[in-house]
Amino acid sequence: AGEKLRDLGLTEELRVRHCFVKSPVFPFSKFRGVDTILGPEMKSTGEVMGVADSFGGAFAKAQMSAGVRLPRAGTVFISVNDEDKAAVVPIARDFLELGFHILATSGTRQLLVEHGIAAEPVLKVGEGRPHVVDRIKSGKVDLVV
Repeated sequence: AGEKLRDLGLTEELRVRHCFVKSPVFPFSKFRGVDTILGPEMKSTGEVMGVADSFGGAFAKAQMSAGVRLPRAGTVFISVNDEDKAAVVPIARDFLELGFHILATSGTRQLLVEHGIAAEPVLKVGEGRPHVVDRIKSGKVDLVV
């Protein structure tokens, strides 16, 4: 089972100055004409890792390595829980400055509008139709936060 780091004299805590993001790679190109919504039995065919000085940079590198095209414009859907609402304001502002149209559920939208960030309201599933999943399935959402 290996040896404990303490037994090897490695007791000093190391500080890592980079962010690392691991991403699965799915063989969707092999499934032409098949619904690619992932079920519990779907397995990835490998993994890639993005390394950068920031989470955003590492995430972008991992996605690009996995063959996922990150949009440079379009509509971003933003919905976060109450604990994360303050942290999402600068992220939403960045998307707005990049030219993205913001779509948000009621609580998130209210916070964004209070901070001067324009956001279009969208219903949660169960609040009526069309809801956010309808918008995603229709191809009207380019990115989800």
